[in-house]
Amino acid sequence: MTVQLNSFLMMNGNAKEAIEFYKEALDAKLLFSQTFGDAPEDSNSPLPENLKDLVAHAILKIGETNIMIADLFPTMIYRNGNNVNICITTNEIEKTNTFYNSLKEDGQVVMPLQPVHFSPAYGIVTDKYGVTFQIFTAKSEDAVKRGHQKEI
Repeated sequence: MTVQLNSFLMMNGNAKEAIEFYKEALDAKLLFSQTFGDAPEDSNSPLPENLKDLVAHAILKIGETNIMIADLFPTMIYRNGNNVNICITTNEIEKTNTFYNSLKEDGQVVMPLQPVHFSPAYGIVTDKYGVTFQIFTAKSEDAVKRGHQKEI
């Protein structure tokens, strides 16, 4: 089993601008980027055209560290304090369930743990101390070791 924790910066519609800034300011390398529009279309809940270009997930490599960055999902409200999360990545659904269930105790579920197009088990929870965790199950151990993707 592999477990990895990464900082996850949540932006208010300006993730692409922030990525360019960090590339210049911190010599960051863009390893991966995907927009909300890149996800499979949900006919029950279509995404408005103006939101499809927002960043759903990107990975920047700064020195030896990977930082994840994305725009908040359009239904979430941006406020100071929720813009930095910790992303826990594991390659075992059982471990993901354990982390999720432990962290949600006396906390708040932001997004229930569920399969999504990029992960067999993904959820978001704010623990009883106000720390928000994204809990992500990678599809393979190799993806966890690589920090999900290689440089693009």
